[in-house]
Amino acid sequence: MNKVMRVAGAALILALGACGGTREPNDAAGAKVLRNMFESAAVPARIVSFKKTQGRAAHIGNDDVYEYWYESEIQFPDGYDAKCANEKERGACALMGLATDQSFQKNEILKSEGSLHFSKTDQGWLAEDKNAY
Repeated sequence: MNKVMRVAGAALILALGACGGTREPNDAAGAKVLRNMFESAAVPARIVSFKKTQGRAAHIGNDDVYEYWYESEIQFPDGYDAKCANEKERGACALMGLATDQSFQKNEILKSEGSLHFSKTDQGWLAEDKNAY
């Protein structure tokens, strides 16, 4: 009986430890980051669907980072002219998976793939939108 109690206690400690750690970013966090980044870039888009396809944690220098790949469907309720050919920095076009200029009609939906980047902090995973999740 004593051995069973020790095993059960060890399992409980492991389970509680797993609950207290910072979990990897999930679909809700990824969709929120994407929404915030579209908003800050003044892209009139609505996320119709979003799902994580893959993720990878890494340790770079002194930082713990997480790269998060996703698939999404993005709707443009009022249409949108994406000017991507001259995008010099990572911006809305990279988030939509576009490398060239493209126009979208009213309510058109773009199926896209992209990636998001997170850095681990004491507050959680800090995303590209400067919020912690």
